[in-house]
Amino acid sequence: MKQLRSNIPSPKGDNTKLGQKNRRKKPPTRTLWIAPALTVSAAAVLLILFSAPDPSHGQTIGDTQVTLSCNDGHSVTAAFDPATLLQLTAAVQSMAGDPTGLSCTLDPAAAPQASWTVYDYNPSGRAIRPRVSPDSMPATTSGDTTSFQFLPNIYTALLTTTDPSLTGDLSTKTLNVIVSVTGGAGTFQDQNNGGCTPDNKTVRFYFTSPKASGTTGPGTKGFYTQFWWTNPMSVPLVSDPQAAMTISQPVNAMHMWSDWNGKFNDDSPEVMAAFQVAIQNVQTVGLSFGGGCFFENGVTTSDGSGTFNSTFTEMP
Repeated sequence: MKQLRSNIPSPKGDNTKLGQKNRRKKPPTRTLWIAPALTVSAAAVLLILFSAPDPSHGQTIGDTQVTLSCNDGHSVTAAFDPATLLQLTAAVQSMAGDPTGLSCTLDPAAAPQASWTVYDYNPSGRAIRPRVSPDSMPATTSGDTTSFQFLPNIYTALLTTTDPSLTGDLSTKTLNVIVSVTGGAGTFQDQNNGGCTPDNKTVRFYFTSPKASGTTGPGTKGFYTQFWWTNPMSVPLVSDPQAAMTISQPVNAMHMWSDWNGKFNDDSPEVMAAFQVAIQNVQTVGLSFGGGCFFENGVTTSDGSGTFNSTFTEMP
């Protein structure tokens, strides 16, 4: 049973707004020197800082101001958007044991919140697009909980992140999530009534791994094993509001994940080998919304309202 309704989801989608120019003036940037001998880790820090806006020119709402201090006597204060701050944090952490002896710290040292993106089907129902502009009502994060609003006649397919602290090698991890729906007064519906019965609406764990490509038998396509969903582990979506419910899933569990073609991860030696590559090289992780025969055909609420809340963690 195929998990996707039609085309493979594309992060680019077909949102024409993405092609519009940003009318806001780009803040001046400055080049920052750290050390004469740079390892890959130190170079990563430097490359990020090349585009750091000068604090004297202000900062965008949502940016976080931090001070980077290194043991060679250099330090700099700059404001970063959440995605760049995640990259900088990961680069600084990777400098542990740097052969040049260079080390750096961030103040404040607290890791920034993960950045989550909601993907909705476009009106054709054959491609998905991210909510990126403020007027698209993107996901917001408060503390450990990420939330987004369901929209009238818009079917939501995914809530995912590429946060480095939540992706990469997940082969020994267990995914956990607490989900709830608040603020609405309707019932859940899925795109095209799910395609078969029973048409149960659900949300479940999902991840992608472009490295896990290749055919796994006659008639298979190279992309099938790049996409994985928990099966059957999921949370039923019945009505809004809906009380909090928790699910957990070890990433390396056998016969608990299925790919784009509906094959379980232990279906064959070839599929199992691809799954092992996938869980060690996760690019995107999060939640997928679907119903009926499909895991990602998208859901919304009958009244076009309600807020979905997710507290997503990984252990250990």
